[in-house]
Amino acid sequence: MAAANEEITYALPSLLELAYQACSRDQRKRYDELPVVTVDLQVCCESLLKIIKFNSHADRFQPRGHRRFMFAKVHPKCRLINNICEMAAFHGHINCMKFARAIGVPWYTPNVWQRSACDEAADKGHMECLVYAHANGSPWSRWTCNFAAGSGHLDCLKYCRDNGFPWDEFTCTNAAQNGRMECLVYVRQNGCPWNEDTCSMAALNGKLKCLKYCRENGCPWDSFTCEMAASTGKLDCLRYAIENGCEWDIDGYLSAFHGMKDPSCLRYALKLKHGLAKTNASTSSPDDVIPSK
Repeated sequence: MAAANEEITYALPSLLELAYQACSRDQRKRYDELPVVTVDLQVCCESLLKIIKFNSHADRFQPRGHRRFMFAKVHPKCRLINNICEMAAFHGHINCMKFARAIGVPWYTPNVWQRSACDEAADKGHMECLVYAHANGSPWSRWTCNFAAGSGHLDCLKYCRDNGFPWDEFTCTNAAQNGRMECLVYVRQNGCPWNEDTCSMAALNGKLKCLKYCRENGCPWDSFTCEMAASTGKLDCLRYAIENGCEWDIDGYLSAFHGMKDPSCLRYALKLKHGLAKTNASTSSPDDVIPSK
């Protein structure tokens, strides 16, 4: 049995959740349409309810005793997702995460296809889940900061850095390419590195404010900044780059397959080639005449 003074920090599934889980898909749909309490039953909840059910079948479910063995007794005998804690972090279900850990569910080791609980929480901005996961042994890496920056969750990003999580050039790049100005400014002011990819990815996604911030604060760029902007039709970023001295192989761009080009960027490239588009922002005009063929 559990020690008398052992603190239980989670709540067991409610009767409402148990009833909702027992309903068919059509019954759940009908319930969801009613003006009643919402039941946010996600895959992490479903998996934990399965664990309780399989333990109960053998009269072995004791909420206040032997909890640490509940998961091990049914896994892999019953079909469960491997990343229960991580899905709880993804959905912001702190109670599911705490209960899962209490019954012996391990942290999932992240790989190319799966994220850690810290990663999921940082990406979705679930601070309580991030703090709990970090404090209780969930793996973390440079990607945790990258996810927080890319999703614009400044509070999570600050927590990560305050607790020694690493970051790298992609942290800046991820913030810039997603237009997360607050995160971009924060990481730069706190020494995070950046490189040419930061500008090119900002241009690719049309994040002009971030592109301007990068250049005004010394971020390097190269011809890929123009190429990325042109490839996705981000004319404002392309014009800004050209007007501020970024190199671009215009002939190479024009000689490539025309069917893949954005019309506005193609017209602008033709103007540049024929000297009708200025490289000075004060004299450049979107109404420059396109040369006749």
